[in-house]
Amino acid sequence: MIDDSKIRERAYELWEKDGRREGSEEFYWQLAQEQLEAEATRQATDDEWPAKGEASRVDR
Repeated sequence: MIDDSKIRERAYELWEKDGRREGSEEFYWQLAQEQLEAEATRQATDDEWPAKGEASRVDR
């Protein structure tokens, strides 16, 4: 689960970049949460074996 403070910070950045539309808090919160979860998933996948540069050292 993503920390609310990180979601809040990302949502605020997105809101500012999009012209500070009023009444769109839930939209930006959801968007920020989805982005951060996708980033966390990509990071977890990148951390799996074989590590970068390690594939050539695997015995076959």
